[in-house]
Parts: sequence; structure tokens; C-alpha cells
Amino acid sequence: MAIQFHRAQRKKARLRLAIAGPAGSGKTYSALLIAFGLGGRTAMIDTERGSGELYVHLGDYDVCSLEAPFIPEKYVEAIQAAEGAGYDNIIIDSLSHAWAGPGGVLDIHGHAADRGGR
Repeated sequence: MAIQFHRAQRKKARLRLAIAGPAGSGKTYSALLIAFGLGGRTAMIDTERGSGELYVHLGDYDVCSLEAPFIPEKYVEAIQAAEGAGYDNIIIDSLSHAWAGPGGVLDIHGHAADRGGR
């Protein structure tokens, strides 16, 4: 196969950003400031027992609270609902529950292993 070039074109790109840090390091605060800087309507998917609403003094945003079990499908449903509602920015606080929280991927894997992979 021959290497080919094409004319560069500016395309609309979406930012996908992960912010990592220990508890209390400002991840939620920073995510909100970034979203407000990008402009548009912001939605937050909150798995931190309402802590996402502690920052209303920063600006306007809407919150959807998820509770255990944190199965990945709940996150997908919440993201799709935010997209359908026309939000420009979606903050997921916190995605780690989908991995290590009750009902998350590690739980799903553990239950499958307990059943012998069935």
C-alpha cells in the first residue's frame, strides 16, 4: 500500500479529558472551570453522594446523581441522556466507581469468576 497525503482540514473536535488526583485535590472544581471556559451548557454525572453540587457558586450546571450499583450501563444511559438533552459539556464525577465501586467492572468480573466464568 502506498503512503498517501491529503489536504489538511480543520474539523470540529471534542475534548476528552481525564483529571486524576487524590481526594480533595480539586478535580471537580477544575473540571467545572474547564467546562465553563469551553462554554455552553454543562451537565455533571455525580457518583460522589451529592458533592458535585458543592460548586454552584462557580456557575450554572445541572446534575444527575448515580447511586450503587455502579454498573457501566448506568453511565452509558446518563451520558446518552445528557447528549439527548443537548448539553455541550459532560463531567463524570467519578468514573472510578464504574471500575472499582459496588457493581462496577471488578465486581462483575469477580461474580463471573465465582461462577467459573459462566
